[in-house]
Amino acid sequence: MAYLADFLIFFAFILVITDFFAMSYGVFTAAGAIFFVVGTVILFSVMHAVPAFFIRIVLPTYITLTVFVSIFVYLGYKAYRTKVKIGESTLINEEGEVTKDIRLGGEGKIIVNGELWTAFSDSEILKGTNAVIIKVDKKLRLKVKPAGNTK
Repeated sequence: MAYLADFLIFFAFILVITDFFAMSYGVFTAAGAIFFVVGTVILFSVMHAVPAFFIRIVLPTYITLTVFVSIFVYLGYKAYRTKVKIGESTLINEEGEVTKDIRLGGEGKIIVNGELWTAFSDSEILKGTNAVIIKVDKKLRLKVKPAGNTK
């Protein structure tokens, strides 16, 4: 039984080290933590006299492991709940000001969130008016419609 405990503890460290090199999103580390805890519990139950150095090593490891896992679970949950800040989905339905006339079949310029973009439209939109983004094409041009238009 002591060999099983030794194997579990050794395997736990291998899993944690593997997680540094593999994209497992913490699965190997979580499995390693579980194997470490199970292995040390088995080792405690098998050994009649627990050496003092073992308590000095295992107890701080448990505490450190618990703190790190708690922090990473909290940070992971917090990152999961945050709103997307970049990408096409953040631009759709945003409103901007046209800085260069957008002619029918042509291109113009629009400022959205402080950034200057090339825009095109199915209708003519004059400089100084507002427009709403309805699509971002593959060339990173914005397809817009006049603000207030409910098409």
